[in-house]
Amino acid sequence: MPVINDISKLAKFDGSFFRRWKSKMYFFLATLKIAYVLTIPKPIVDEAADEAIKQTAMKQKQRWEDDNTYCKGYILGGLSDTLYDVYEIKYANSTAKELWDDLDSKYKTEDTGNKKFLISKLFDFRMENSKSVITQIHELQMIMNLIISEGHSLDESFQVSTIISKLPLAWKECRKELKQKKDAMTMQELVKYIQVEENSRNLDRLELEENKSSKALVIDHASSSGTKHKLDEIGKVKTQSMRIKLTLLRKWGKEVN
Repeated sequence: MPVINDISKLAKFDGSFFRRWKSKMYFFLATLKIAYVLTIPKPIVDEAADEAIKQTAMKQKQRWEDDNTYCKGYILGGLSDTLYDVYEIKYANSTAKELWDDLDSKYKTEDTGNKKFLISKLFDFRMENSKSVITQIHELQMIMNLIISEGHSLDESFQVSTIISKLPLAWKECRKELKQKKDAMTMQELVKYIQVEENSRNLDRLELEENKSSKALVIDHASSSGTKHKLDEIGKVKTQSMRIKLTLLRKWGKEVN
């Protein structure tokens, strides 16, 4: 009997994103070498055949029946509790293929609605000034990856352009600059540039706070030295960030020109 230790790694199918679940489930069944029952019918034993051939056919039939039981069990086990209760009763005396085909017939058309929902979610996505831009980019990438997993093609240039167009209002000037270079950028380069830019902006705010603090408070020499040291460290990190930004801008500029 095939082991069941990996089935827990598969997300339960709850009626959404059937295409993705189906692909993962089929791969799992194929790994266990029981997916064949979904395409190959049960062997028939020819009673008129000689004994050796009949014995071989009976073994093949028994193996198919066993694998069909395991296969159907794994498919049912991959459903949410609600769907399991429905399909376990409905297909108690049916084959794994009948269960598989019914799920495919019912849910593959509903995937179109899921895809439309994800595309709508992508185009309606708005970045906020109050949140980390990198965190919001990761949210956008998750949506785009889900769309791709549902069979819709999104090339890298489209993904780059989409992210640039959704940068928040506080990034207006940066957005204009990046739009001029978007055709020369990879997604990895864009994310790296925005990460550096966001770090630089955070350092600017920190530096401003340190300057305000040093001016507003009456401090002794030791704490003054500590503030100066902190400002020096901020300056070093900002210089390093600027070098990375300039390197990327030069690269994009050469490729565009």
